[in-house]
Amino acid sequence: MRRGGFSALIWQSGCLNKRVNQQRIKVLLVEDEPAYARLVQEFLTGEIVSAFEPAHAGRLDDALRRLASERFDVVLLDLTLPDCQGLATYEQVHARAPSTPIVALTGFDDDQLALQAVREGAQDYVVKGQFDGKMLARVIRYAIERKRAAEALRQSEEFFRLISENVTDLIAVLDRNGRRLYNSPSYKHLLGDPACLVGTDSFDEIHPADREAVKRIFQQTLASGVGLRAEYRMLLKDGSVRRIESHGSAIRDEAGAYSKVVVVSRDITERMEGVAVLRNALSDLKKSHEDLKAAQLQLVEAEKLEAVSAFAAGVAHEVKNPLQTVILGVDYLSSHVAAQDATAAMVLTDMASAVARADGIIHGLLEFSSGSPREVQDEDLNSIIEQSLRTIEHDLANCPIRLVKELGQGLPLLRFDGKTMKHVLINLLMRALRQIAEGGRLRVCTFVRELTNDIKMNGRPSAIFKTGETVAGVAIEGVSATPAGEGSTICAAQPIDKESGLGLTVLKKIIELYGGVLDVTGSQYTILFKVQRKQ
Repeated sequence: MRRGGFSALIWQSGCLNKRVNQQRIKVLLVEDEPAYARLVQEFLTGEIVSAFEPAHAGRLDDALRRLASERFDVVLLDLTLPDCQGLATYEQVHARAPSTPIVALTGFDDDQLALQAVREGAQDYVVKGQFDGKMLARVIRYAIERKRAAEALRQSEEFFRLISENVTDLIAVLDRNGRRLYNSPSYKHLLGDPACLVGTDSFDEIHPADREAVKRIFQQTLASGVGLRAEYRMLLKDGSVRRIESHGSAIRDEAGAYSKVVVVSRDITERMEGVAVLRNALSDLKKSHEDLKAAQLQLVEAEKLEAVSAFAAGVAHEVKNPLQTVILGVDYLSSHVAAQDATAAMVLTDMASAVARADGIIHGLLEFSSGSPREVQDEDLNSIIEQSLRTIEHDLANCPIRLVKELGQGLPLLRFDGKTMKHVLINLLMRALRQIAEGGRLRVCTFVRELTNDIKMNGRPSAIFKTGETVAGVAIEGVSATPAGEGSTICAAQPIDKESGLGLTVLKKIIELYGGVLDVTGSQYTILFKVQRKQ
């Protein structure tokens, strides 16, 4: 019944190979009974099935010699021969011609032997005396087709094996519960021998934080049949973590239901690390670009400062000589006119004060434009503060601003160029004044203290000053007058970088030249210097 149903299906479908239908099929009959051998040959050479070309061998050794020198399409093999009996007969013929299909010939009492030969690889068997020419022809043709199908399957499996052994991707087949049915050899470097993984839970090695999410994706793939991508971490036995990218595809069973999932994965740990390195490199590049822009701005500011310096020098020299004449004239009039006229004496006193202030400004411009090198030496910070405040006295006198000085006592000497630092302080003082021009309080204090906790500079923890260190510095703060009175510190500073004078970036760089830092918070400017401990 099994052969008849399969035979009818093949004949009806017309799937026999064209070569078998069109060419004569060479058959090697291995049979020790001459009469029966002639009968089989007559079946194969009859008019109905004349597509066969039979050859006969009465002993196993004869058959093996012919198979060694000739090519046959099929072997009809009696399993009981004078020189060999039983399954060993099949094994020797198959070993000599492994690609040739074999049909076993057996007697009435040898069905079990024939079935064993089929299990070992024979394509079919027939019982002597129970077939005619047409049936024998069908058995031979089906045996050839089965052998070809088996060979195609073997080549396909070999092809798949070679692919799976040489690809770096991780290929796994999982059942509905996520247990492993197959793992490609590429799993060896992650989880060990793939053969030992069969039947284990594929979710066990997934990082606990990612496991439930991966399980949900797996169940969605089984439910919908649509493959989904997942990215997760795999926690290995040695404690290391690998980043994995997977994509699953569902497979249907005989009933049409999705019962298995083929998962193709890839270890992307190195790729992710490379992305992180690239991201850091881009961040460093961006920072370098910003530093370059800052340097360019500093260069522009320096060029502007150089131009202002040259202009100031020219103005100072042009004004200095006429101003000396005015000073001499005021002195002369004070000596000859003031004694006779009290009003004139008062006017001359005011003129002398204004001329003295103008003379001081001229000296400051000449000092500012001087090209002499910086003189770094020990300086008294309070003295530099006093000089800077005298420079802005006129600005304070013309604004509704009250000056509050809180200069600390016993400040250590600090090393910097006094002239340069005075210009820095004047610039900061003028900035604070502009921010409270409508009225308020200008507070200037100097101090020395030991840090009891880490401080922040410009909103970030300082990398220079740490707990326990001693610092000295100055704080300049503009406090605006509110409708209710004074006491409101300016928090939103004007765009002072666009005003005249040195930009904050340049001021910070100048202070850093002497080991200090500048912190800007609203209208409060704080300069800190680290006090070196005496040895």
